[in-house]
Amino acid sequence: MSTHLTEAANQLGWWLRLPPTNLIDRGDHVRFRYALYQIIHQTATVLYGMNGLPEIMYYPSRLEGARNRLNGLSRAPENAGDALWTLATERVPEKAWAAASRLMRDTLALLNESGGDHGALDQNIEEGSFKPDQSRDPGELYALAAEIAERMRLLEGASAVALGGSLGRGFADRQSDIDLLVFGPGIPREDVRRRFISTWPDIRHGPLIEPACDSVVLDGAMVHIRYWTRQTVEDMLAAFPRPPRPPEQRILAEELQNCHSLVDSDGRLRVWKEVLGRLPDELVKSVIAEAQHRLPLFRDQWRKAQDVDDRIHLYCLANQALNDLLIALYMRNGRFLSTPRWVHKDTPVFDDGPPDVVGRLSPFVDWINDGEDTTARWQVLEGLWGELVDLVPL
Repeated sequence: MSTHLTEAANQLGWWLRLPPTNLIDRGDHVRFRYALYQIIHQTATVLYGMNGLPEIMYYPSRLEGARNRLNGLSRAPENAGDALWTLATERVPEKAWAAASRLMRDTLALLNESGGDHGALDQNIEEGSFKPDQSRDPGELYALAAEIAERMRLLEGASAVALGGSLGRGFADRQSDIDLLVFGPGIPREDVRRRFISTWPDIRHGPLIEPACDSVVLDGAMVHIRYWTRQTVEDMLAAFPRPPRPPEQRILAEELQNCHSLVDSDGRLRVWKEVLGRLPDELVKSVIAEAQHRLPLFRDQWRKAQDVDDRIHLYCLANQALNDLLIALYMRNGRFLSTPRWVHKDTPVFDDGPPDVVGRLSPFVDWINDGEDTTARWQVLEGLWGELVDLVPL
């Protein structure tokens, strides 16, 4: 099994363990639609890989003709292409998620039945098993996070712990996870981390140990721990004004900007956050230019998909192109962004940017309607790009 197939299959497993339905409840429409796009691409990657076809996680998307191709695969859930079509065209979020979860379950079951070397693929998936039970308010979640951070001090090599996610940003609610970032000279071995976490009291599920992150349900709260080496951070910052690469570094930069320090024994976390709080103009311009450079590529793919009414491809392109616009908008405001998270909370308080970005973008990433004028949909994005570019130069 290829690395890409394994990674995509593991991601499908995580969608089932921790369903994104809380995004519906929170009104985070853009992020929920982006989650469906990711599920489409990841499912297609697994099914194509199982059938010996090239994998298709491209940016911009090249997922052309997926409905007919997936329907015709010998090793795939029945009418898998039609199921993906439903994800791209279903208006009601709850119905779209129901279709997505069925397709993911069937795909992973078929993959497990096929045998072969599954590498790091975790085959024990209990749907909803890592979903918080919503018994704790944000204050209680924050107190638990601080308690866990103190425990992490006992893990050899953990010199700094920060609180990320919605708690770190100040957007938490009862459905929030506890996202911890742990920094040290190296990433502790998986067996060491498993023994360490398994001794904690009140574990309800897990721990699930992965190469650089661990997950556990602790007294009803989902706790996700991501490990980074200090050198990774130092190398990223030393490369400024060159933009962070690969994608994992963009995630790291975003998390460091937004996290809340819990343990900082050597003061490095404070220094890193100070550096990321004053981004060089050259870096800002470079990130915006990269995103803007991809716009014609998206436009070309959009027209091709439009000509053949390829709604799966249109849906994927819409969500990817939206992410590029948001990357540029966030960078214009001195912020890194990896994927659209908390856009409905962040953008209203930005100093620079087009007005009512979320209200105008939400329909852009919605389901693709029968007989819809998708040219008009694309023009919404072009218009927002025009407004962003016309802002006073940096």
